[in-house]
Amino acid sequence: MSKNENREATIRQLYTELNKQGSNGEYEKALKSANKILALDQSEQKALQCKLVSLIQLSKFEEVLKFLDRTQPAYDCTFERAYCQYRLNQPEAAYKTIQESGVKPLPPNLKELMAQILYRLEKFEECFDLYRDIIKNTHDDYDDERTTNMSAVAANLCVEGSKKELPKLREDTYELTYNAACALAGKQQFPEAEKKLRTSEKLCREFLEEDGATEEDIMDEVAIIKVQLAYCLQMQGKSKEASA
Repeated sequence: MSKNENREATIRQLYTELNKQGSNGEYEKALKSANKILALDQSEQKALQCKLVSLIQLSKFEEVLKFLDRTQPAYDCTFERAYCQYRLNQPEAAYKTIQESGVKPLPPNLKELMAQILYRLEKFEECFDLYRDIIKNTHDDYDDERTTNMSAVAANLCVEGSKKELPKLREDTYELTYNAACALAGKQQFPEAEKKLRTSEKLCREFLEEDGATEEDIMDEVAIIKVQLAYCLQMQGKSKEASA
């Protein structure tokens, strides 16, 4: 067997190991296998992609950015770069990466990421419009999460005093009810906000109790609801009740 044939056989064996490691979520091992393949042949794009995925799964975001700076992948890595910048709390850089990528229209993964970036940058009107577009054109297991996120954006728009016309959103979970209450508080409708916050706390307790959460976990989760409730009570002159 020639030297070249030996190398190709080794690469095939490493890919077998890499596929197994990736399927099992063994990202440290997968990273080592990908590095071995790239050491034998730097043009192996599948190994390069697996290396990026492994680094991201291991939360080695700075390493991903350094790797992308010194490597020229054959496929577009806008998502990987922007995602790592976002996770490193660099939303401005992540926003710029997507804007300057020239990718049009944005694929679903970049749309979702851009919505999170816009929220972090407090560009709530753009963020709301993007979430509305995503929800309209996407139907999967994450619909509830997106609706919750959009209701949080709507609450922030109300706090800002935005003139944007907002649709009535569902309130069938404690998160959605909480966000609706925050929106009312933003409009200084404190009695109505108080009612929804009490409903949110009740829904939260019921949901977590059914889920088997401990009382400590429940108290941690309802803490933010109680803080907002205390604020609404205070704004209604119910100081004694607010400090209870």
